[in-house]
Amino acid sequence: MIKHLFTIIWNQRKRNIWILTELMLISVCLWYVIDYMSVLSTIVRTPLGFDIADTYRVDIKERTPESDGYIDPETKETTTGADLLTIMERIRQYPSVEEVSMSIGSQPYASTGYTSQVYYSRLFYKDTVGVTMQRYKVTPSFFRVFRIERESGNGPALADALDVHSIILSANGAEELLPGESATGKSLQIGKDGYFKEVKALCIPIRWTEYEKSRPCYYSLLSEDEIAGELGSGNLENMELCIRIRPDAAARFSEDFRRDMGAQLSVGNLYLMDVRSSSLIREAIVSPVGSDIRMRLNLLIFLSINIFLGISGTFWFRTQHRWGEMGLRVALGSTRHGLRALLIGEGLVMLALAMLPAVVISFNLGIAELVNLNWADFTAVRFLTGIALTGLLMALMIISGILYPAWRAVRMKPAEALRYE
Repeated sequence: MIKHLFTIIWNQRKRNIWILTELMLISVCLWYVIDYMSVLSTIVRTPLGFDIADTYRVDIKERTPESDGYIDPETKETTTGADLLTIMERIRQYPSVEEVSMSIGSQPYASTGYTSQVYYSRLFYKDTVGVTMQRYKVTPSFFRVFRIERESGNGPALADALDVHSIILSANGAEELLPGESATGKSLQIGKDGYFKEVKALCIPIRWTEYEKSRPCYYSLLSEDEIAGELGSGNLENMELCIRIRPDAAARFSEDFRRDMGAQLSVGNLYLMDVRSSSLIREAIVSPVGSDIRMRLNLLIFLSINIFLGISGTFWFRTQHRWGEMGLRVALGSTRHGLRALLIGEGLVMLALAMLPAVVISFNLGIAELVNLNWADFTAVRFLTGIALTGLLMALMIISGILYPAWRAVRMKPAEALRYE
């Protein structure tokens, strides 16, 4: 049967070469479409690693010398950092607030590749080459504000595990730095000539946004002594003062907070500038990316429809053009089922021949990083899944283009078939 199909394809090679070329090019295009959509559907369903519901960022500014109420630093008895800690404690006492945290380059959606608030360090274990990871510097309450959970296993809560001598490592960071080993309890070197800190616990992988894969990271302590002693006018804007509120207070929280706390949060030269929902910060980061993705999806869907119509139409026309041949086969004794199987088999063999170079081209596109790598790494599973779905959809398109004209042909009366011939 297979040999007979190859013989038919070879005998019609002048016509089939164009169909094979079309199938090859369209298979590559369809693979790219399927790869993009499948990876996108996977990444948007992957947990972010944090929860921004009912969280806000409190923006604190410092008065300039020209402002009313400005206090000369030489006459001030407290540092800028100490004033900020006072503000933090007063916010914690506000009835609607559940938890308050301070951080640098750590707030979700505010420390991403789209902003300048991203810090990296290279971590080493013994004589390893080292892995570059994103550094999040936080107070322990940060894990409670954004509900970041530890990786499965027993041990202290993340907020209790973080101290001046330890770090919290992400699970994917631990896997990359210590493959096959347990990272908890290990001492890691921060920087080639840096200090050592113990891994007290592992947290779940953290992602920048819904449209980014998780990256290796670690959390180090931002202590109150560091805030009070090192914070000044030059780095105040880097501080992220974040809060989690009670769900029942979310309706008018921003307005009520500004009204109730505006005067209380005026400490030294610091004052309350604004309080913003984390969802607004998320929208500013995600919205442009989402718009671009929606535009790409519309184009890819349009391309997919055209691919379906093109492939189905090609085999519809090809099958209908061979009515005389099919009618003669019926007249000579071919069964209807056998003729349909012959036509479908011929189309699938042509698809298999076209898919061989298409697989090579698609693989090279992935190796050349011409596919989206921000969502997922180009792995064998990703590639083979895309190829399998491409082959399946192409087969369905070919079968849909063959079935109806083949159904009409096999119902042809022998006398009419001989007249065609």
